[in-house]
Amino acid sequence: MAEAHSKSDDRAQAELTRLLHAWSDGDRGAGDQLTELVYAQVRAIAGKHLRQYRNHLTLQPTELANELFLRLIGSDINWQDRRHFYGVVSVAMRRLLVDAARAHSSDRRGGGLVHVTLSAANEAADAEESGDAAALEEGLQALRALDARKCEIIELNYLLGLKREEIAEVVGVSVPTVDRELRFARAWLRQRLAS
Repeated sequence: MAEAHSKSDDRAQAELTRLLHAWSDGDRGAGDQLTELVYAQVRAIAGKHLRQYRNHLTLQPTELANELFLRLIGSDINWQDRRHFYGVVSVAMRRLLVDAARAHSSDRRGGGLVHVTLSAANEAADAEESGDAAALEEGLQALRALDARKCEIIELNYLLGLKREEIAEVVGVSVPTVDRELRFARAWLRQRLAS
């Protein structure tokens, strides 16, 4: 059973990469097929992240997913592979959420901070951290400057909800390496957001 599931996953990954390359080569139909292939997953990811803003934003997962795809379709990206695609999705979704949070805060004339939790990146309930969306964005940018792989791993885990094994496959490292990188990134971001 596990072997059949693995073969199915391998075919889906190969199809995703094939569609990304075709889309990069100008095949608009490949972009449509790609959207159909990953839309449900991206919408689920959007819903997960919007729950963290439930008291601050009125966006729906479908709206966020649609806006994300509109930005991706309108961009001129030379897609490389699944890892590159999910990295771009991760950054684009984070920017959309930060932009929406900033717009909401400015509508309220600076009142109340938008809190973003890192609960998906923190496995222990007592390790949950929160902070301003802009501070989180700055923290992630600083982490990327310090160690791009650690930043990518925490984004894949937190923003895309990928499991440790999936992250290891996407990034091309072992699961223990993913665990170490996540521990470091969580601790580093916790310290950065607390200061």
